[in-house]
Amino acid sequence: MKKIKGILKRYSLLLSLIIVIGIIATGYFLTKKMRAEIKKLEGEIKTKYSQITAYETGKEEAPSPELIAKLTREKEYLDRKFNFFMNNFSTTYPVVPEFTLYPSVEYKEFLYFSQDRLYKKAEKRNVILPGSLGFQTTGLVPPEQIPKLALQFEVVEDLVNLIIDAGVTVVESITPGEPQQVAFYQVLPLKLGIKGTGNEIVRFLKYIENPSSYFLLKNFSVIKESEGLFRVSAGLNAVIIKKPKTKGIEG
Repeated sequence: MKKIKGILKRYSLLLSLIIVIGIIATGYFLTKKMRAEIKKLEGEIKTKYSQITAYETGKEEAPSPELIAKLTREKEYLDRKFNFFMNNFSTTYPVVPEFTLYPSVEYKEFLYFSQDRLYKKAEKRNVILPGSLGFQTTGLVPPEQIPKLALQFEVVEDLVNLIIDAGVTVVESITPGEPQQVAFYQVLPLKLGIKGTGNEIVRFLKYIENPSSYFLLKNFSVIKESEGLFRVSAGLNAVIIKKPKTKGIEG
């Protein structure tokens, strides 16, 4: 019995990692099903709306008021179901600033001060970040590239903040991919490399699966580097629902 307890104690962190990964895999499957359901609902809503509009504007083939009322009720039901999925998908999303007066200059200042704040926070929490997050800091970026770069940076910043809050020892690399438009939401893929203790890695994975997180884990590998220290490589998707937003930047 003591031998079994000793084995469990020795490998408790590894067992915790395996359990969390299993939970995440299940969550990813359910989230994938949810995204498919949302996409299906979006199509049904558009179809019902088109039918109602066609009936209301068509004079010769206009149906009875009863049929229009029935279609309207069906559309309202689908709207409610659609909003339920949206509200339960995630509770927070990146807030991308808009630069209108001198976009290239404003973006450069935004990037400089945001990165400086991020690195100071990491240093205060004893988290090591890579020398660069991969965003151009010299010269001026063409205005047409700024919306994409600002979105990528906001997502990277949110992910780094999450990693810092989890207390992960080292962020080795973080690389955002190209944003992809899917139905009414955007997907931004990311590649991540981190290093930390078992507790830190487990805490980070739990943060990723928190309902307030808009990050989804695609793939995940763990290598034990030394006693109590693990190196993790992960692929993630940032799923950003298109919701009404208020323009302007908070000061």
